[in-house]
Amino acid sequence: MWANITRRSAGVAMMLLLCWAPIGRGALASTEVDPTYLTVLGQPEEFAAEFPAMPADSGRQIGFAILLYTLKTPVEQMVRQVEEALDKAEETGYPVLVHLDDWNYPSPSTDPDVVEWTAFPSPGEAHGPLVRRRWINWGSWFTVEAPPNYESPKFRADVKQRVEAVSRPIADRLGRWHAEGRAYLLAGVVVGWESGFHTMLNPGAGERPRAGDEVLGDDEIVRTGYAALTARGWTVASVRDRARREGKPEARVLDGLMHNVVHDYTAFVAGVCRSAGIPQERIYTHYTGLAALPEASVPEPLREDGRNIPLWAAINPDSRPGITATAPWTDIDRAAAIFRDHDRREWGAVEVEFTDATRSEDAALSYLESLTNGGARVICVYGWWEQPGHPFAVRGSGAVAAIKRWLEGVARNSAREQGP
Repeated sequence: MWANITRRSAGVAMMLLLCWAPIGRGALASTEVDPTYLTVLGQPEEFAAEFPAMPADSGRQIGFAILLYTLKTPVEQMVRQVEEALDKAEETGYPVLVHLDDWNYPSPSTDPDVVEWTAFPSPGEAHGPLVRRRWINWGSWFTVEAPPNYESPKFRADVKQRVEAVSRPIADRLGRWHAEGRAYLLAGVVVGWESGFHTMLNPGAGERPRAGDEVLGDDEIVRTGYAALTARGWTVASVRDRARREGKPEARVLDGLMHNVVHDYTAFVAGVCRSAGIPQERIYTHYTGLAALPEASVPEPLREDGRNIPLWAAINPDSRPGITATAPWTDIDRAAAIFRDHDRREWGAVEVEFTDATRSEDAALSYLESLTNGGARVICVYGWWEQPGHPFAVRGSGAVAAIKRWLEGVARNSAREQGP
Protein backbone atom coordinates (compact mmCIF):
# COMPACT_ATOMS: atom_id res chain seq x y z
CA MET A 1 0.00 0.00 0.00
CA TRP A 2 1.35 3.07 0.37
CA ALA A 3 2.93 0.51 2.18
CA ASN A 4 2.97 1.69 5.54
CA ILE A 5 -0.03 0.56 7.17
CA THR A 6 0.21 -2.77 5.69
CA ARG A 7 3.65 -3.73 6.20
CA ARG A 8 3.36 -4.85 8.97
CA SER A 9 1.36 -5.66 11.62
CA ALA A 10 4.30 -7.51 12.67
CA GLY A 11 7.65 -6.35 11.71
CA VAL A 12 7.08 -9.44 9.72
CA ALA A 13 8.86 -8.08 6.83
CA MET A 14 11.96 -8.43 8.89
CA MET A 15 12.12 -12.07 8.46
CA LEU A 16 11.98 -11.95 4.72
CA LEU A 17 15.23 -11.60 2.88
CA LEU A 18 16.42 -11.67 -0.64
CA CYS A 19 18.65 -11.16 -3.54
CA TRP A 20 18.53 -12.68 -7.00
CA ALA A 21 20.61 -13.75 -9.84
CA PRO A 22 21.26 -11.96 -13.11
CA ILE A 23 22.67 -12.85 -16.42
CA GLY A 24 25.34 -10.36 -17.06
CA ARG A 25 24.17 -7.35 -18.94
CA GLY A 26 22.78 -9.27 -21.84
CA ALA A 27 19.12 -9.64 -22.71
CA LEU A 28 17.33 -12.95 -22.69
CA ALA A 29 18.02 -15.18 -25.65
CA SER A 30 15.26 -15.16 -28.23
CA THR A 31 14.38 -18.76 -27.35
CA GLU A 32 13.75 -17.93 -23.69
CA VAL A 33 10.46 -16.83 -22.21
CA ASP A 34 10.38 -13.37 -20.60
CA PRO A 35 7.37 -13.84 -18.33
CA THR A 36 5.28 -11.57 -16.19
CA TYR A 37 5.73 -12.42 -12.52
CA LEU A 38 3.41 -12.46 -9.56
CA THR A 39 5.50 -12.99 -6.44
CA VAL A 40 4.47 -13.41 -2.81
CA LEU A 41 6.59 -11.90 -0.05
CA GLY A 42 7.43 -15.03 1.89
CA GLN A 43 8.72 -18.54 1.26
CA PRO A 44 7.31 -20.95 -1.37
CA GLU A 45 6.30 -23.54 1.21
CA GLU A 46 3.92 -20.98 2.71
CA PHE A 47 1.76 -20.80 -0.43
CA ALA A 48 2.70 -23.84 -2.55
CA ALA A 49 -0.50 -25.68 -1.63
CA GLU A 50 -2.52 -22.89 -3.24
CA PHE A 51 -0.19 -22.02 -6.10
CA PRO A 52 1.94 -24.81 -7.58
CA ALA A 53 4.99 -23.72 -9.56
CA MET A 54 4.19 -22.89 -13.17
CA PRO A 55 5.80 -24.66 -16.16
CA ALA A 56 9.10 -23.12 -17.20
CA ASP A 57 7.66 -21.89 -20.50
CA SER A 58 4.63 -20.17 -18.95
CA GLY A 59 4.16 -16.50 -19.79
CA ARG A 60 2.89 -15.90 -16.25
CA GLN A 61 4.89 -17.12 -13.29
CA ILE A 62 4.21 -17.41 -9.55
CA GLY A 63 7.26 -16.79 -7.41
CA PHE A 64 8.47 -15.76 -3.97
CA ALA A 65 10.17 -12.65 -2.66
CA ILE A 66 12.64 -11.98 0.11
CA LEU A 67 13.61 -8.71 1.76
CA LEU A 68 17.15 -7.81 2.78
CA TYR A 69 17.91 -5.23 5.46
CA THR A 70 20.72 -4.05 3.27
CA LEU A 71 22.07 -1.24 5.42
CA LYS A 72 22.42 -3.10 8.72
CA THR A 73 22.64 -6.87 8.20
CA PRO A 74 26.20 -8.25 8.17
CA VAL A 75 27.33 -8.77 4.59
CA GLU A 76 28.19 -12.44 5.08
CA GLN A 77 24.69 -13.09 6.40
CA MET A 78 23.06 -11.33 3.44
CA VAL A 79 25.13 -13.32 0.98
CA ARG A 80 23.99 -16.56 2.66
CA GLN A 81 20.39 -15.40 2.48
CA VAL A 82 20.73 -14.65 -1.20
CA GLU A 83 22.38 -17.95 -1.99
CA GLU A 84 19.72 -19.84 -0.04
CA ALA A 85 16.98 -18.03 -1.95
CA LEU A 86 18.66 -18.78 -5.28
CA ASP A 87 19.06 -22.44 -4.30
CA LYS A 88 15.39 -22.59 -3.35
CA ALA A 89 14.33 -21.09 -6.69
CA GLU A 90 16.44 -23.67 -8.48
CA GLU A 91 15.15 -26.58 -6.41
CA THR A 92 11.46 -25.66 -6.44
CA GLY A 93 10.95 -23.94 -9.79
CA TYR A 94 9.55 -20.82 -8.12
CA PRO A 95 11.26 -17.64 -9.42
CA VAL A 96 12.66 -15.28 -6.79
CA LEU A 97 12.41 -11.52 -6.39
CA VAL A 98 14.94 -9.84 -4.10
CA HIS A 99 14.11 -6.57 -2.31
CA LEU A 100 16.94 -4.37 -1.05
CA ASP A 101 15.95 -1.89 1.67
CA ASP A 102 17.54 1.45 0.83
CA TRP A 103 16.75 3.55 3.92
CA ASN A 104 14.19 2.20 6.40
CA TYR A 105 16.59 0.25 8.61
CA PRO A 106 19.98 2.01 8.65
CA SER A 107 22.87 1.11 10.93
CA PRO A 108 23.19 3.21 14.09
CA SER A 109 25.38 6.27 13.64
CA THR A 110 26.02 9.67 15.17
CA ASP A 111 28.52 10.65 12.49
CA PRO A 112 27.42 14.05 11.09
CA ASP A 113 28.91 13.00 7.74
CA VAL A 114 26.62 9.96 7.57
CA VAL A 115 23.25 10.83 9.14
CA GLU A 116 20.79 13.52 8.12
CA TRP A 117 20.33 16.94 9.72
CA THR A 118 17.20 18.83 10.69
CA ALA A 119 18.44 22.25 9.50
CA PHE A 120 21.26 23.92 7.62
CA PRO A 121 24.36 24.70 9.74
CA SER A 122 24.33 27.99 11.62
CA PRO A 123 27.20 30.41 10.87
CA GLY A 124 30.44 29.00 12.22
CA GLU A 125 29.11 25.45 12.56
CA ALA A 126 30.46 22.49 10.61
CA HIS A 127 27.11 20.72 10.43
CA GLY A 128 23.44 21.12 11.27
CA PRO A 129 21.61 19.41 14.16
CA LEU A 130 21.54 15.64 13.74
CA VAL A 131 18.30 13.72 13.40
CA ARG A 132 17.82 11.68 16.56
CA ARG A 133 15.71 8.89 15.08
CA ARG A 134 12.89 8.28 12.62
CA TRP A 135 9.28 7.49 13.49
CA ILE A 136 7.37 5.13 11.18
CA ASN A 137 3.72 4.08 11.21
CA TRP A 138 3.07 0.74 9.51
CA GLY A 139 -0.14 0.01 11.35
CA SER A 140 1.38 1.13 14.64
CA TRP A 141 4.19 3.50 15.51
CA PHE A 142 7.78 2.40 15.98
CA THR A 143 11.18 4.05 15.75
CA VAL A 144 14.34 3.29 13.79
CA GLU A 145 17.80 4.79 13.62
CA ALA A 146 18.45 8.25 12.16
CA PRO A 147 18.04 8.31 8.36
CA PRO A 148 21.16 8.46 6.19
CA ASN A 149 22.63 11.34 4.22
CA TYR A 150 22.33 10.09 0.64
CA GLU A 151 25.13 12.39 -0.53
CA SER A 152 27.64 11.17 2.06
CA PRO A 153 30.71 9.55 0.46
CA LYS A 154 31.10 7.35 3.56
CA PHE A 155 27.51 6.19 3.37
CA ARG A 156 27.64 5.55 -0.37
CA ALA A 157 30.89 3.59 -0.07
CA ASP A 158 29.26 1.32 2.51
CA VAL A 159 26.12 0.89 0.40
CA LYS A 160 28.21 0.11 -2.68
CA GLN A 161 30.19 -2.68 -1.06
CA ARG A 162 27.04 -4.18 0.48
CA VAL A 163 25.01 -4.10 -2.74
CA GLU A 164 27.93 -5.42 -4.79
CA ALA A 165 28.33 -8.31 -2.36
CA VAL A 166 24.73 -9.48 -2.75
CA SER A 167 24.56 -8.71 -6.49
CA ARG A 168 27.52 -10.87 -7.48
CA PRO A 169 26.02 -14.24 -6.53
CA ILE A 170 22.82 -13.23 -8.27
CA ALA A 171 24.68 -12.32 -11.44
CA ASP A 172 26.73 -15.51 -11.30
CA ARG A 173 23.68 -17.72 -10.83
CA LEU A 174 21.77 -15.90 -13.52
CA GLY A 175 24.65 -16.49 -15.90
CA ARG A 176 24.41 -20.24 -15.29
CA TRP A 177 20.62 -20.19 -15.50
CA HIS A 178 20.88 -18.29 -18.76
CA ALA A 179 23.13 -20.99 -20.22
CA GLU A 180 20.68 -23.65 -19.04
CA GLY A 181 17.60 -21.86 -20.37
CA ARG A 182 16.34 -21.15 -16.83
CA ALA A 183 16.88 -17.39 -16.57
CA TYR A 184 13.15 -17.04 -15.83
CA LEU A 185 13.98 -18.11 -12.25
CA LEU A 186 15.13 -14.58 -11.49
CA ALA A 187 12.08 -12.33 -11.26
CA GLY A 188 14.19 -9.31 -10.40
CA VAL A 189 15.94 -7.17 -7.84
CA VAL A 190 14.12 -4.24 -6.22
CA VAL A 191 16.41 -1.40 -5.16
CA GLY A 192 14.43 0.49 -2.57
CA TRP A 193 11.52 0.31 -0.19
CA GLU A 194 9.31 3.32 -0.79
CA SER A 195 12.34 5.53 -1.22
CA GLY A 196 12.10 9.01 0.25
CA PHE A 197 13.35 11.39 2.92
CA HIS A 198 12.17 11.76 6.49
CA THR A 199 9.56 14.31 7.50
CA MET A 200 7.53 14.44 10.71
CA LEU A 201 4.78 17.02 10.90
CA ASN A 202 3.24 18.29 14.12
CA PRO A 203 0.43 15.81 14.83
CA GLY A 204 -1.44 18.25 17.04
CA ALA A 205 -2.23 18.35 20.72
CA GLY A 206 -3.08 15.02 22.30
CA GLU A 207 -2.10 13.09 19.18
CA ARG A 208 1.60 12.52 19.77
CA PRO A 209 2.76 9.15 18.41
CA ARG A 210 3.79 6.57 20.98
CA ALA A 211 6.00 3.52 20.65
CA GLY A 212 5.86 1.58 23.90
CA ASP A 213 6.91 4.02 26.60
CA GLU A 214 8.43 6.43 24.06
CA VAL A 215 6.56 9.57 22.95
CA LEU A 216 7.40 11.79 19.98
CA GLY A 217 9.41 14.75 21.27
CA ASP A 218 9.24 18.37 20.17
CA ASP A 219 12.75 18.01 18.71
CA GLU A 220 11.47 15.19 16.48
CA ILE A 221 8.88 17.26 14.62
CA VAL A 222 11.27 17.90 11.77
CA ARG A 223 11.99 17.72 8.10
CA THR A 224 15.35 16.42 6.92
CA GLY A 225 17.59 16.52 3.86
CA TYR A 226 19.77 19.43 4.91
CA ALA A 227 22.93 17.31 5.04
CA ALA A 228 22.43 16.13 1.46
CA LEU A 229 21.55 19.63 0.26
CA THR A 230 24.57 21.14 2.01
CA ALA A 231 26.73 18.58 0.23
CA ARG A 232 25.24 19.85 -3.03
CA GLY A 233 26.12 23.44 -2.17
CA TRP A 234 22.75 24.71 -0.97
CA THR A 235 22.42 27.12 1.94
CA VAL A 236 19.68 28.95 3.78
CA ALA A 237 20.32 31.97 1.56
CA SER A 238 20.36 30.11 -1.75
CA VAL A 239 17.13 28.26 -0.96
CA ARG A 240 15.46 31.50 0.10
CA ASP A 241 16.66 33.20 -3.08
CA ARG A 242 15.26 30.45 -5.30
CA ALA A 243 11.94 30.52 -3.45
CA ARG A 244 11.73 34.26 -4.02
CA ARG A 245 12.58 33.97 -7.72
CA GLU A 246 10.13 31.14 -8.33
CA GLY A 247 7.37 32.52 -6.13
CA LYS A 248 7.19 29.35 -4.06
CA PRO A 249 7.25 28.62 -0.33
CA GLU A 250 10.70 27.55 0.80
CA ALA A 251 9.31 24.17 1.85
CA ARG A 252 8.27 23.46 -1.76
CA VAL A 253 11.73 24.40 -3.02
CA LEU A 254 13.29 22.07 -0.47
CA ASP A 255 10.93 19.29 -1.55
CA GLY A 256 11.91 19.68 -5.19
CA LEU A 257 15.60 19.63 -4.37
CA MET A 258 15.17 16.51 -2.25
CA HIS A 259 13.22 14.74 -4.99
CA ASN A 260 16.35 15.04 -7.12
CA VAL A 261 18.54 13.80 -4.27
CA VAL A 262 16.38 10.71 -3.73
CA HIS A 263 16.25 10.00 -7.47
CA ASP A 264 20.02 10.18 -7.76
CA TYR A 265 20.54 7.92 -4.76
CA THR A 266 18.23 5.16 -6.05
CA ALA A 267 19.81 5.52 -9.49
CA PHE A 268 23.19 5.02 -7.82
CA VAL A 269 22.03 1.78 -6.16
CA ALA A 270 20.51 0.52 -9.41
CA GLY A 271 23.79 1.29 -11.18
CA VAL A 272 25.73 -0.78 -8.65
CA CYS A 273 23.45 -3.76 -9.33
CA ARG A 274 23.77 -3.39 -13.07
CA SER A 275 27.54 -2.98 -12.96
CA ALA A 276 27.68 -6.25 -11.02
CA GLY A 277 26.02 -8.00 -13.95
CA ILE A 278 22.28 -7.83 -13.33
CA PRO A 279 20.49 -6.71 -16.51
CA GLN A 280 18.48 -3.51 -16.57
CA GLU A 281 15.21 -5.34 -17.26
CA ARG A 282 15.57 -7.27 -14.00
CA ILE A 283 16.19 -4.26 -11.74
CA TYR A 284 13.32 -2.17 -10.32
CA THR A 285 13.13 0.92 -8.13
CA HIS A 286 10.45 1.22 -5.42
CA TYR A 287 8.62 4.49 -4.79
CA THR A 288 5.11 5.07 -3.47
CA GLY A 289 2.38 5.44 -6.06
CA LEU A 290 0.82 8.48 -4.39
CA ALA A 291 2.04 10.86 -7.08
CA ALA A 292 -0.16 9.08 -9.64
CA LEU A 293 -3.23 10.38 -7.81
CA PRO A 294 -4.71 13.78 -8.61
CA GLU A 295 -3.23 16.11 -5.99
CA ALA A 296 -6.60 16.73 -4.38
CA SER A 297 -7.04 12.97 -3.87
CA VAL A 298 -3.86 12.52 -1.83
CA PRO A 299 -4.82 12.33 1.86
CA GLU A 300 -3.69 15.55 3.50
CA PRO A 301 -1.24 14.01 6.00
CA LEU A 302 0.52 12.26 3.12
CA ARG A 303 0.92 15.36 0.94
CA GLU A 304 3.83 16.55 3.08
CA ASP A 305 5.36 13.11 3.52
CA GLY A 306 8.88 12.70 2.16
CA ARG A 307 7.79 9.59 0.27
CA ASN A 308 5.24 11.48 -1.82
CA ILE A 309 7.63 11.94 -4.73
CA PRO A 310 6.86 12.50 -8.45
CA LEU A 311 7.04 9.28 -10.42
CA TRP A 312 9.73 10.58 -12.77
CA ALA A 313 12.09 10.02 -9.83
CA ALA A 314 11.53 6.26 -10.13
CA ILE A 315 13.10 6.30 -13.60
CA ASN A 316 16.81 5.90 -14.31
CA PRO A 317 18.96 4.32 -17.06
CA ASP A 318 19.85 1.19 -15.07
CA SER A 319 16.45 -0.12 -14.01
CA ARG A 320 12.76 -0.27 -14.67
CA PRO A 321 10.61 2.02 -12.51
CA GLY A 322 8.68 0.45 -9.66
CA ILE A 323 5.99 1.62 -7.25
CA THR A 324 3.66 0.52 -4.50
CA ALA A 325 0.51 -0.02 -6.54
CA THR A 326 -2.14 -0.57 -3.89
CA ALA A 327 -5.64 0.79 -4.42
CA PRO A 328 -6.82 3.34 -3.38
CA TRP A 329 -3.38 4.88 -2.72
CA THR A 330 -2.49 5.08 -6.38
CA ASP A 331 -4.13 5.25 -9.80
CA ILE A 332 -2.79 2.45 -11.98
CA ASP A 333 -3.86 3.96 -15.29
CA ARG A 334 -2.32 7.32 -14.45
CA ALA A 335 0.89 5.70 -13.21
CA ALA A 336 1.21 3.67 -16.40
CA ALA A 337 0.56 6.81 -18.49
CA ILE A 338 3.28 8.73 -16.62
CA PHE A 339 5.77 5.95 -17.29
CA ARG A 340 4.74 5.77 -20.97
CA ASP A 341 5.24 9.52 -21.26
CA HIS A 342 8.83 8.89 -20.14
CA ASP A 343 9.19 6.04 -22.67
CA ARG A 344 8.95 3.36 -19.97
CA ARG A 345 6.20 0.95 -20.92
CA GLU A 346 7.40 -1.83 -18.61
CA TRP A 347 7.52 -1.27 -14.87
CA GLY A 348 7.00 -3.02 -11.56
CA ALA A 349 4.13 -3.11 -9.08
CA VAL A 350 6.76 -4.07 -6.53
CA GLU A 351 4.43 -3.81 -3.56
CA VAL A 352 0.74 -4.63 -3.73
CA GLU A 353 -1.80 -5.16 -0.97
CA PHE A 354 -5.34 -6.39 -1.42
CA THR A 355 -7.75 -4.01 0.31
CA ASP A 356 -11.52 -3.89 0.72
CA ALA A 357 -11.69 -2.39 -2.75
CA THR A 358 -9.80 -5.29 -4.36
CA ARG A 359 -10.34 -8.34 -2.13
CA SER A 360 -13.35 -9.99 -3.78
CA GLU A 361 -12.49 -12.48 -6.51
CA ASP A 362 -13.68 -10.46 -9.47
CA ALA A 363 -12.31 -7.18 -8.12
CA ALA A 364 -8.95 -8.78 -7.38
CA LEU A 365 -8.74 -10.30 -10.85
CA SER A 366 -9.66 -6.98 -12.47
CA TYR A 367 -6.98 -5.32 -10.36
CA LEU A 368 -4.29 -7.83 -11.38
CA GLU A 369 -5.24 -7.62 -15.05
CA SER A 370 -5.20 -3.81 -14.95
CA LEU A 371 -1.65 -3.96 -13.59
CA THR A 372 -0.59 -6.41 -16.27
CA ASN A 373 -2.32 -4.55 -19.09
CA GLY A 374 -0.77 -1.31 -17.84
CA GLY A 375 2.75 -2.69 -18.23
CA ALA A 376 3.62 -4.18 -14.82
CA ARG A 377 6.05 -7.03 -15.43
CA VAL A 378 6.48 -7.83 -11.75
CA ILE A 379 3.74 -7.81 -9.10
CA CYS A 380 4.77 -8.46 -5.51
CA VAL A 381 1.95 -9.30 -3.08
CA TYR A 382 2.38 -8.29 0.55
CA GLY A 383 0.20 -9.62 3.36
CA TRP A 384 0.20 -13.39 2.83
CA TRP A 385 1.31 -13.75 6.45
CA GLU A 386 -1.70 -11.81 7.79
CA GLN A 387 -4.57 -13.71 9.38
CA PRO A 388 -8.01 -13.58 7.69
CA GLY A 389 -9.82 -10.47 8.84
CA HIS A 390 -6.76 -8.25 8.75
CA PRO A 391 -7.19 -5.22 6.41
CA PHE A 392 -4.51 -6.61 4.09
CA ALA A 393 -5.02 -10.34 4.49
CA VAL A 394 -4.78 -12.41 1.31
CA ARG A 395 -5.52 -15.88 2.66
CA GLY A 396 -9.20 -16.54 3.09
CA SER A 397 -10.14 -13.85 0.56
CA GLY A 398 -11.26 -13.87 -3.05
CA ALA A 399 -7.74 -12.77 -4.01
CA VAL A 400 -6.55 -16.40 -3.79
CA ALA A 401 -8.95 -17.57 -6.50
CA ALA A 402 -8.19 -14.42 -8.51
CA ILE A 403 -4.46 -15.15 -8.47
CA LYS A 404 -5.16 -18.68 -9.74
CA ARG A 405 -7.28 -17.29 -12.56
CA TRP A 406 -4.63 -14.68 -13.36
CA LEU A 407 -1.98 -17.40 -13.62
CA GLU A 408 -4.21 -19.28 -16.03
CA GLY A 409 -4.60 -16.11 -18.08
CA VAL A 410 -8.36 -16.19 -17.52
CA ALA A 411 -10.06 -12.79 -17.31
CA ARG A 412 -13.76 -13.39 -17.00
CA ASN A 413 -15.87 -10.42 -17.79
CA SER A 414 -18.87 -9.51 -15.74
CA ALA A 415 -21.17 -11.24 -18.19
CA ARG A 416 -19.35 -14.54 -17.67
CA GLU A 417 -20.72 -17.38 -19.80
CA GLN A 418 -22.87 -15.57 -22.29
CA GLY A 419 -24.62 -17.18 -25.19
CA PRO A 420 -23.49 -16.56 -28.76
